[in-house]
Amino acid sequence: MRFNHLHEVWRFTEEEPERRVDPMAKVFPKITKCTFHKYGASGTVQRFHGLCVLPLNIVNEKIYVFLWFWLIITATMSGLALVYIIGVACSGDVRRHLLRAQARLANTADVDVINEQCMIGDCFVLVLLGKNMELLET
Repeated sequence: MRFNHLHEVWRFTEEEPERRVDPMAKVFPKITKCTFHKYGASGTVQRFHGLCVLPLNIVNEKIYVFLWFWLIITATMSGLALVYIIGVACSGDVRRHLLRAQARLANTADVDVINEQCMIGDCFVLVLLGKNMELLET
């Protein structure tokens, strides 16, 4: 899938309707030439040429554009989640920040000690426990 098609579709929507040429018509043609074979009066096969409208391609074009944008959004969100996971795995400062965010009532020195003594998996479990426990303030 090439990104220049997206640019063409985006530019297409900004042009005046009378002057624009649909770039999606290259991929999803809406009208095509059809050849019909029919028996004539003498019993021989005659060919008739005509134009056929392809209504399913109109629907397919709309689905394709929606899925294309949806996949771009999903890929962007997945990339950001991957950067977040790598940041948590590689940086003790990020883990300390996550632990402090989950343990707001705890002493920050205690959170720093726990962060220094725990491994990555332990910090992950503590963050998940903090997300799933109710915060009781007394």
